[in-house]
Amino acid sequence: MTDLALSLETLLEALPEIRFPLALPGAAEYADAAAALAGQVRDYLLPRAETLDAPLLAVVGGSTGAGKSTLVNSILRRNVTRPGVLRPTTKAPVLICHRDDADWFRSGRILPELTRGDGEVAHTRALQIVESTDLPAGLALLDAPDVDSIDDENRALARQLLLAADLWLFATSAARYADAVPWGFLREASARDLVLGIVVNRCPPASLGEVARDLARLLRQEGLGDAPLFAVPEGPLVDGMIPDPLVSPIRAWLGGIASEAEHRAQVVRQSLGGALRQLDVEIARLELGLAEQGDAAADLRAQAVGEFGHAGDRVATTVGDGSMLRSEIIAHWHDVVGTGSLFRGLDETVASLRARARRWVSAEPKAERMQEAVSDQLAKVIVDAAEVAVDATAQAWARTTWGRQVLADELRSLSPDFEARAVAAVRGWQQDVLALVTEQGKGKRLRARLLALGTNAIGATLMVVVFASTGGVTGAEAGIAGGTSLLAQRLLESVFGAGAVERLAQESRSLLDARVRTLFDEEASRFTGAVDEASVPGEVGERLTRAASRVAEARAGL
Repeated sequence: MTDLALSLETLLEALPEIRFPLALPGAAEYADAAAALAGQVRDYLLPRAETLDAPLLAVVGGSTGAGKSTLVNSILRRNVTRPGVLRPTTKAPVLICHRDDADWFRSGRILPELTRGDGEVAHTRALQIVESTDLPAGLALLDAPDVDSIDDENRALARQLLLAADLWLFATSAARYADAVPWGFLREASARDLVLGIVVNRCPPASLGEVARDLARLLRQEGLGDAPLFAVPEGPLVDGMIPDPLVSPIRAWLGGIASEAEHRAQVVRQSLGGALRQLDVEIARLELGLAEQGDAAADLRAQAVGEFGHAGDRVATTVGDGSMLRSEIIAHWHDVVGTGSLFRGLDETVASLRARARRWVSAEPKAERMQEAVSDQLAKVIVDAAEVAVDATAQAWARTTWGRQVLADELRSLSPDFEARAVAAVRGWQQDVLALVTEQGKGKRLRARLLALGTNAIGATLMVVVFASTGGVTGAEAGIAGGTSLLAQRLLESVFGAGAVERLAQESRSLLDARVRTLFDEEASRFTGAVDEASVPGEVGERLTRAASRVAEARAGL
C-alpha cells in the first residue's frame, strides 16, 4: 500500500469519531459534511490511491428531467437503464462497464457500502452491474439519481456517487440549466478541478444556440469554461434513443479519455489531485465546527465552575464577616468558658490553671454542643450558597439551545446527598481545627495549658476567633459578637501567644475554604460531566488534524 493510501486509511479511521452533538447553528451541516467526506475517502480517495491504474468511473448525474437514462442508453446504443415519465426514474444506480473491468467494480473496492447485483435491483443501496462491449475497457458509466430528486435518499445517493467519480458527465436541460441545486454541484466540481463534461439536453431547436451560449457564459463565471459543452436538441427518439449523430460527440469525448492509458492516468492525476487539495478545505471546515463545539462546551463548563466558585467566595465571606457569630453560637461558647471570672486568671501560672482543670473537663460536652451548633449553621450557609450556584448555572444554560440540551432535570437541584456531605465537610473541618490545636500545644508548657483547658474547649474558642469579624451582624448582636471575639482572642493568646493565634486562625480559615471548595467542585462536576458526555473530546480534533497532515505530506509525491 502506498504512503498516500496508508495516510487516507488513517484519516478514514479518524472521521467516524467526528461528531457535532451540541445543537449549535450549523451543527447539522457540519455533520453532513463529515459524513460526506468519510464517504468520499471510503468510496473514492482510498480505493483510487490504492490502485491508480484501476478503470475510470464516469458518473452521469444532473437535474430532474434532464433525460440522463435516455442519454446513457443513447451513448451505448443499447437500453440498459429504464427511462420514464414518473419521478424519480433512476431509483437504483446502474453501472455499465466493459467485461474486462467487471471484476473491479464487483469487488466492492469502490463504493463498498453498496451491494452488487447483475440484474435489476429492488432498492437504492444496491448497484446494478451491466457488462457491455459497447464501452471501451478502462471506463465505466454510472447512471445516478437526480441531484434534486424529490426523494431524500435518492438525493443523498446522487451526492455519494458523484463524490466517488473520476469524472462527471453532468446533464441538465434547457428548462433547468440555471437551477440552484445543480450549480452547487458544478461549483464543487470546479473546486475539485474535476474532469467534467456538460450536456444540455432537450433544447428546443430554435433556441439551441442561445441556450448553449448562455450556459457557456455561466460556466465561465464559475471557472468551468474549459469543460466541453454538448447541446442536444429536443426531437423524436429512435427506438427510445436520441439519434446517434446527436450523441456521437459525447461518445467520442469519453472514448478519447478511455483510449490511452496515459489519458486515463491524466484524468486520475487531475481528479485525485483536485479532490486531495479540496480535502484541506473540508478538513478545515470540520476543524472549525469542532472548535465551535469545543468553545460552546467550554463556555458551559466555565459557567458551572464559575458559579460554584462564586459559591465558595460567598461562604468565605460569610465565615469572615462575623455572620456566624449569632446568638446561639455565642451562648454555647459562653457555656463552654463559663463567666468572665475565668479570664481574670488567664495570666496565672500553669499550676493555677491546672487547679481549674476539673471545671474545664466538665465543659467538654458543652464544647461538643457548640461544635454541633456551628456545624448546623455553617452547613446551612454552604447548602444555601450551593443552591444559588445550581440555580444560576441552570439559568445560564437555559439561555441557549445547546445549554438546554445538556441541562437534565436532575441538574436543576442539588445532589440528594449534598446536605449530608456539607455536614460531613464541616465536621471534618472541626477535626482539622482540633488537630491544629493539638499540634500547636506539643511543647511542654503549652501542653500543660492545653490539658488544663481542654482540647475541645480551645478548639471551640479558635472557631470563634475564625468567625471574629462582626461585619455581618448589626445592632446589639454586633456588640455581643465583638465582645465575645475579644474574649476568645485573649484566651487563645494566653495559651499560645499573639502571633500563634493569628496563624492558627488563618490556617483554620484556609482548611475550611479548601473543604468547602472541594465540596463545590464535586457538585460542579455533575454539570461539567454532563457537558463532557454531550460533547466531543478535544483529542478527536487533534487526531483529525494529524491524519490530515499525513495525507498532505503523502500527496506531495502524487
